[in-house]
This record gives sequence, C-alpha cells and structure tokens, in this order.
Amino acid sequence: MLLAQIGAPGAFATRRTAAPGDLNLEVNGVGRIRFPITATTARRLSEVARPARHGFKDQTRLDTRIRDTWEIPKSRISIDPLRWKKTLVPQLDRIRRDLGLPEGCRLKAELHNMLVYAPGQFFVTHQDSENTDAMVGTLVVSLPSQFTGGAMVIEHHDEKLLVGGSGRNLTFVAFYADCHHEVRPIKQGYRVVLTYNLIIEGDAISAGAPADRIEALTRRVRDFFETPRPARWSGDRRREPPDRLVYLLDHQYTQRGLAWNRLKNADAARAAALREVARQLDCEIFLALADVHETWTCEEEYPDHGGYGRRSGWGYDDEDEDEDEPDDDDESSEMPELTELIDSDIELRHWIGTGGRREAIAAGVDAGELCYTKPSSEFEPFESEHEGYMGNWGNTVDHWYHRAAVVLWPRERTFVIRAKASARWAIGEVTKTFKAGNTAEALQMAQRLLPFWTQTAGREVARALFDGTLKIAAKLDNPKVAAALLQPFTLTRLASNVAPRLVDLLDRYGPQWCETLLKQWASENMHEPLDARIAWLGSELPNLCRLLCAKGSPDGQELARWILAKQWAWTLEQSREVRKHASAKEMPKELAKLCKPMLSLIESSLIAKQPDLHGDMIEFLTTDVADYPVRVKIQLLRTAHESDRSDALRSLGLKPVHAHCAQDLSTRLNTPARADDDWSITTPVRCSCELCATLTRFLHAPDKVRFEWPLAQAQRAHVHGIVDSRDLPVTHQTRRTGRPYTLVLEKTGSVYERDRAERKFWQGEVAWLTKTAADF
Repeated sequence: MLLAQIGAPGAFATRRTAAPGDLNLEVNGVGRIRFPITATTARRLSEVARPARHGFKDQTRLDTRIRDTWEIPKSRISIDPLRWKKTLVPQLDRIRRDLGLPEGCRLKAELHNMLVYAPGQFFVTHQDSENTDAMVGTLVVSLPSQFTGGAMVIEHHDEKLLVGGSGRNLTFVAFYADCHHEVRPIKQGYRVVLTYNLIIEGDAISAGAPADRIEALTRRVRDFFETPRPARWSGDRRREPPDRLVYLLDHQYTQRGLAWNRLKNADAARAAALREVARQLDCEIFLALADVHETWTCEEEYPDHGGYGRRSGWGYDDEDEDEDEPDDDDESSEMPELTELIDSDIELRHWIGTGGRREAIAAGVDAGELCYTKPSSEFEPFESEHEGYMGNWGNTVDHWYHRAAVVLWPRERTFVIRAKASARWAIGEVTKTFKAGNTAEALQMAQRLLPFWTQTAGREVARALFDGTLKIAAKLDNPKVAAALLQPFTLTRLASNVAPRLVDLLDRYGPQWCETLLKQWASENMHEPLDARIAWLGSELPNLCRLLCAKGSPDGQELARWILAKQWAWTLEQSREVRKHASAKEMPKELAKLCKPMLSLIESSLIAKQPDLHGDMIEFLTTDVADYPVRVKIQLLRTAHESDRSDALRSLGLKPVHAHCAQDLSTRLNTPARADDDWSITTPVRCSCELCATLTRFLHAPDKVRFEWPLAQAQRAHVHGIVDSRDLPVTHQTRRTGRPYTLVLEKTGSVYERDRAERKFWQGEVAWLTKTAADF
C-alpha cells in the first residue's frame, strides 16, 4: 500500500541521558535534593508524599492493585528555571526530532508531579490522558539513584521500548500520550522521577513524502474515485465509485488533541501527503474522529472467574484525569483468539478542516471507502464484550475503538457527501439556491438527494428539517421530486407551525397528490409510538382542517374531509383493538386515551361541514357498544367540559351523549342492589369456546360460589388467562391430585365490594351530569 510506504520520520518513544548538574531541585519539607538520591533522601520524600491516584473514566481512584507509588504535587517542587533550561531545552529539541515532529514546531515541558517508587511498588499498563489541547505526549525524567527492577516498558502496536535508570545521570524518556506503558515492581532501592506534559507549540505541518511517491499516490487516489465499487451481494446494482476515501490513522487522538499540527509520527507524514494529493485533485480534506465497532468470532471461551465482560480504558471522555487504567480484573492476557470479522461499522464525528475549522458532523463509513495501514484489531479496544455460545450462534467478541481518520473526496461531490451527513444542511443549501434565483439548479440539487434521502432524512428529528423540506417541495413545481423529498416524514410532524405548508402544496399539486402523500405519512406512522399519533390527533387536527377550509376552497374542503374520514376510521380501529386485547382492568384507561382524538374529530367535522360524519360519531357514542364502558363516555364529556367555554362546548353537539350517559346511569341506579346471597358475576367473557361457556354459567349462577373442575393443563391455562384478563373476582388454583388435575374456582367477597364501589361511583357521576346539563 502506498501510504504504508511513507515511513515514520520518528519513533513512538525515545530515551536520552544528560548530566544532572543544571537541575537545582528543592522539595518542601525535604529541602535541596542532591544527586544521586540516597535511600535516606528517598524515604524522606516518601514521608512528605501522598499515595498516587489514577484515572478511570470520569473518576479518580486510589487502588494500590493498579497504582502503588508516592506522589508529590508540583506545588511543593521548586526548580531553578534558568539553570534547568540549559539542559532541558536542548533535550526537548532532540526529543522533537526523535518523535518525528516537524522542524517548524517546538516542544515545551510542563511539570506535572514527582513520583517516588519504593521497593515493591509499581504501576500497571495504562495510557496517559492529554491534559491540554496541545499536549502530545509525556516526558519522564528519571533522577539519578540506585535501584533494581522498576523498568519502564512503553508499547505501541507491536513495538516496545524498555528503559531502566541510571545511578549517575538523568534519564529522559518521552513518548506519545496514546502509548501503553507500565512501571514494573521495584526490587531494591528507590526510583524517583519528575513527570512532564509535553506541549507542542507552532503550526508547522510535516513535510510529507518525496515527489515520486506523491505522484504515485495521486494516481492511485484518482483511480479510486473513478473505479466502480465491486458488487457486495448477488443482485447489488450500486456500482458507482466510492464517495470518499477514509484513511484510519495509526495513533489514537482525543477530541481536544486532534489537529493537523499535532499528528503523531507516521500519521503526520501520511496526512501531509494526502493533503498534497487533495490539492492536486481538487479534493476537500478533513480530519475526523472515528468510532469503530467490530464483531468477531473467537476461538475459545473466557475464563470462568468473571469472564471478559466489558473492559474500559483510554477514551475521549477521560481527559481530566492523570492516567487511565485497564479494568480492575484485567484479563487481557487471556483474551480469546479472534478468528473471523463478522461485522464492522464506523462513525465519523468532530471534523476539522485544513484551516482549523471544526464541524459537528456525524457520518457513517461504507466499507468500500475505507483504507488503513493498521487494522483496528491491532489496537487496544477501549471497550469489549464477549457473548458465549447461545444455541446456534454466539462465541463472539465485540470491540469498540477510538481512532482518527483523514477523509477526502472530490470537491464536485461535496454537496452529496455533506447532504448524506446532514439532511438539514442539504435543505438549507437548496433553499439558498432558490433564494438566489437559480430555480433549475435548485431542482437539480433536490434530484441529487433522492437516491439516499429516505435514509438520511429519516434519522433527523429536527423540526426545522420538515418545515424547510415542505417549503422546498412547494417551490419545485415538480410533483415527483416533491413527493420523494417528503416521503420519509410522518403525519405527526404536521404540527400547527408547519400546517400552512400543506395548503401551499395543495395549491401547487392538487388534492389527489396530497392524499397520496398523506397515505404515505400515515403508513410511516406505524413505526412511531401509538401515543404520538394519538397526541397529534388530539391537538393538531382542528387547526389543520381550519387552514384547509379557509376561504371556502373546494380543494381544501375535499382534502379536509378525506383526512377526517381516514382519521375517524383509524380511531374506530384503535377502539376495537383495545376492546379486543386489553384486560378488563386496563380497558377503560386505554379507551380514555382516545377521548381527546374523538373530540378533535367531532370539532373538525363541524369545521369541514360534514354533518353526516358528525352524526356517525354521536351515534357511536350513544349506542350501547359491547365493552365500551359508560365511564369512558363520561370521561370524554369531562374532557370537553374542561377544555372549552360554554358556547364552544355547545357547538360540539354533545348533548345527546350527555343525555345518553345520564339515562344509562339512572337505569343502573334504579336497579335493586345486590342481594346478600347473590354471587352472580355478569362481566362478559368474550371467548365463545365450550370451556368459556361452562365458565360463564358458573359466573352467572347466583347460588354457586365454588367450582371444582378437572381439566388438562392446556385447558387450565386457558381458564387462568380468561379470569386474569377479565379481572374477575374469582380465585383460581390447581389441586395437583388425581388425573387430570383439578382447577378450583371460588368467587370472592370482592363481588359485593365492587358493586358497592361502582354504585357510589355512579352516584357521583350522575351528580356531575345533573350539574353540567345546561352547559352541553
């Protein structure tokens, strides 16, 4: 691969030494530190230190299983800066060259703390966080002392650097912040170090690659953008060339640490080469963070003592901590072997242009757009999850990685590529083109959106997108393109603030076109929560009908009547579904949710001048529909009474419903109260099978309290379900003796309690109906 041939100008880590003569160091409570540091001085330093903590996600923890060392904060440390610069500045310049940073920048070291490692102390493998925006790495200055063990091991991918200490000289160890590193346990003596944050200053960019390699890379990228991608499955007709080239970088970066002038090692040279390619091919180019998720099959199970589970490490959100840890129960050495990549998805976010412009864009990556020099499986995942065997599937591992990428594409494709990432941005660009008077160009832009518009617009929920798309659709004067742009939306988006746009569409394309569009929207509503459709009906329908019927437009009235007919049919169907499937206890609550939609439909039928439909609605509410409780009808009257003034309330024509409810409850109250020996239960059982016929006879019998019924298991289960779903005041238990077992049904005293509570409820409702009769 051509990018892989653009080698690293430096290393991931470096080690240098220097004499300690220029380091004039004092520590509060200890005094001047003389070199080499003796065991006595080290113990005195430990006495004024505190146990070192470590970062874990958004927490700071004290856990000596992870980090066991002493820490002295920089506030207690004094260094003569003028003398120290004589050694430090030249060392930083050498370190810059060693790490491959460009000539035009410089490194600055900011003191972080002093660490003292006593015998037996250590720090397990971890990564340092980038504590400032310009931080690229860490510098550890090991002070002269005698110790054994305590080696520092720095790793990046398959490379490793092992560093000890010196009894006479300062040892400078510098490495990029995303490198994993550890301090092995001290065997004898003390290890004392100063730690610094390495800050990059200046905006210099890497020089890139030789001209011949740039030329070859340019040819290859040009071919990449001109070559149709291969078919991904049988019958795949998407054979157009890739939209973008997405190159995953080899180092990890946080959101605050990602910048063109802070790229690390080979990343800087390769990014510079791609910038030159982008210039020659007239391409847009960006840096972006890449969230990678991969699912692999694996060779073996994880250990039984806790399993692999989820592991968390260095990540974008860990920027306020000193260092991060692996999981407390680190099983990294026992990870199963990955065998086959099953699935992978990548999302790009936090984009940075060549001028430093940052954009909050989120966009997925197609497999045909992707290239890399190191696969994600060579990185340490920041989170993992193992799924063991589950029947015919399982024994898989999911890995999540934080990476970064260079993204480029031909400038002529910018509109389509950015539109795929943000539907709202795309509609904004089409709107600008219309305002500039370029109607034909705006239509062409809208047509370019169609191949991917359903997916792109469907994932955005911003109200401004719907409003903007409605405006564009009305201006296009192209019914096919307008319908395609509006197809991904739903009926519930048609709120009061955008409803006038439907009138514009009606004027432009006519009622038939609008009916087809609304049918599509209603079908899309099937994928939304039912409560959203109910809320829309209850609040938005009258205003929509009012707008459509304004000025006496025949087309508007026709469309309003069509909408009402469809919504009334939908409401009736929902009512039937509730009565069919809801339990007796839940049914009144579920039916009550339809009260506001029904009132909106009643009001809208008057607005649209549809007396026949209004009559059908009133007839439905004044007919003794099976399982449609009178309490729900009264709830509808109460809702209307609370919502409308007396004149508006009377205009709804609900007086027949009010009278029907009053008559129904009066009849119920005039019925004699239940006798003391009447155990009959009249709750209807909807099922018509022989079992339920027998059950109904037992329920209706006023003199039967207990029924012992030998039944097979499936039959018992059916009766159990009926008793529970209808909330019958009957206990139902199985006596597990004999064959078949016996189902024992017994009516409870709540038969009488429910009757008394119900009569009290009816009395209260009758009082309210009497009081409000004149209002309706």
